[in-house]
Amino acid sequence: MSETTSLARQSVNRSAKIIDTSTEILSAEPRDDEKAFGAKCLVSASLPYRNPKPEQLTNGAWVRKNGDYTLWIQGDPLKGIPFGTYPRLFVIWLTSEAVRTGSRRISTGGNFAEFCRKLNIDRSRGKNGAGRRLIDQADRLLNARAAFITGDLDTARMKKTDLLQFAEDFTLFFDQNDNERQDSLFQSEIILTDKFFQEITAHCIPLDLRAVLALQQSPLELDIYQWLAYRMFSLKSSSRPTWQQLYNQFGSSYGRLRDFRADFLKALNSVKAVYPRLNVDYSDSGLILLPSPTPVAPRLEVVNG
Repeated sequence: MSETTSLARQSVNRSAKIIDTSTEILSAEPRDDEKAFGAKCLVSASLPYRNPKPEQLTNGAWVRKNGDYTLWIQGDPLKGIPFGTYPRLFVIWLTSEAVRTGSRRISTGGNFAEFCRKLNIDRSRGKNGAGRRLIDQADRLLNARAAFITGDLDTARMKKTDLLQFAEDFTLFFDQNDNERQDSLFQSEIILTDKFFQEITAHCIPLDLRAVLALQQSPLELDIYQWLAYRMFSLKSSSRPTWQQLYNQFGSSYGRLRDFRADFLKALNSVKAVYPRLNVDYSDSGLILLPSPTPVAPRLEVVNG
């Protein structure tokens, strides 16, 4: 099978999955095990979609601004900065477990294995296996330092109090040659720092895991879905973010705004399919957001700010 034929088949299968998911979401509310949570701090400004080049970094850090909000990520010198789909999926799982358990101590156990099954992530940990890439990106994220800053940012004067580690301690075992340890990852543990735990549990975004599954191959679609889910919690009247504002937030992989706009609109169509009650349109100047139901009814005990 040629690469072109394989890509075409994947595209057809993905389109069918999105259509099927749209029908399912319209016909039934998500079950409890189909509800998940995203982290606002990593959606308001996005992680890179591809492994960033040195010229895309600021003093070795990934910096994205969205209005007066800035995301600053510094990767481990040997591991690098998290990028692509897998750290986004990992953060959704991590946030969901933190909200569900109310604890900084996250036992991967069978919960992570079940999460992988729900998302159809191949747990193969061979050289190019999805499981290996997922572990690599989780490792990058947990070893990184971050800052979520509202207001003006001057990296030369960034305060130590602005910085946080994602994890206080963690173990992610991996040994592809030892069959008895093939599931050792799922018995390991992550202890979140108190600062990150408070951030993701106080400012989390309820999501429909069925939609996440349908969009999981595209980090841009995952970001747009989570961002719109967050916006609809507080949107009381129409809002019109411009293409330039959207480019600043989501366009890290694009050299030209017009290329970004074309891909953004394609991604938006997929998001609207799995978020069928979403009321969003676009114009020459940008998007038109109108108040819409959230993908999942908000939990009263969760404060989203």
